Amino acid sequence: MNRIATSSWLAGLCILLSLIAPARAQLTADAGQKPPHVELDQVFPDTLMQSDSYRVEDTLRLKGTLFAFTIDSNHGRYDVLSIPMAILRIHEIRTLAQAVDAYQRDSQQLAAELRGVIRVGGDSAVDILTSPIATTKSVVKQFSDNIGGTVNEINNLSDPKVRRVRDPDNEPDVTTSIYAGLVPADPILAAYKRSIASQLDLDVYSSNTRVQAFLDILARERAGGNTKAGLITVSLPQRPEISVDKGRVAFEVRTAIARKNIRELYILNETALSALGIKPELYHAFLSHRAFSPTLKTEITAYLVYMKEVANRGAMLQAALRATDEVSALGYARMARMLAYYHENAVKL
Repeated sequence: MNRIATSSWLAGLCILLSLIAPARAQLTADAGQKPPHVELDQVFPDTLMQSDSYRVEDTLRLKGTLFAFTIDSNHGRYDVLSIPMAILRIHEIRTLAQAVDAYQRDSQQLAAELRGVIRVGGDSAVDILTSPIATTKSVVKQFSDNIGGTVNEINNLSDPKVRRVRDPDNEPDVTTSIYAGLVPADPILAAYKRSIASQLDLDVYSSNTRVQAFLDILARERAGGNTKAGLITVSLPQRPEISVDKGRVAFEVRTAIARKNIRELYILNETALSALGIKPELYHAFLSHRAFSPTLKTEITAYLVYMKEVANRGAMLQAALRATDEVSALGYARMARMLAYYHENAVKL
């Protein structure tokens, strides 16, 4: 049995933090020196730099300790912080573009409607992607009613350390989650939206307003009897990211997101984290953390479960509580995956 002490685990976390998040000492200059110059091809593979639907601008900037990218796409300009977020946005751009082209062959009317929501207005995309879900009125008008009141709330995340609210019967009250408004209240429509997102390898809880509007239209079409809505495949290059257990962990997460609502995901993750011996107050704080989407919470939980026999896995959750926004939350999810990958392929932790 391979186990590690708490101090060793925390030391490993510190090392991974320095590897995953660009360190200030590595990316900033000393006083009086010029900022370091980094070329795009030093951090991005050629396969991600451009396609028929977008191009990543050559100018690579540093914002604090994070790389800042500008992506010019067929439906607007994206300003994105961090490499993981840029990879995610590019995947969304490519998926939407290919899906619209596929629907064009079967239903020109549906394709035109989808193209309309991902190319809506002439507004700057900066407001859409640097402020998740907060967008201009022209985008909000084209959203379905289920998004409505949550668009501004997600942009103005409250204190992420606020503990969750509990029902009188001690069940988790997840109905107030800021992400609950991204899926329709109608359970059938919600199930369609989750299913379509899974089929297209999109996150139903994505903060990209174009993705949300796109999925809402397809879910309504599916509920209205259009059986082809969502039943298409897209062929994209593999994302330049590591996978754990030959992708089985990611597949399990994707399946859970498709089949379960937010409350069910909360209970699923709560049960799994409790079985790891993590203290209730710690996993409740993590599962109610407002910077993490249900998808990211489920990912982190799944990777912790995968690392069998590792002691003090709660240290990962303790570290994750420091996330303050979507970018840092995504970074912690990638950290959990890196730990699981290291556990699988290098040395058993």
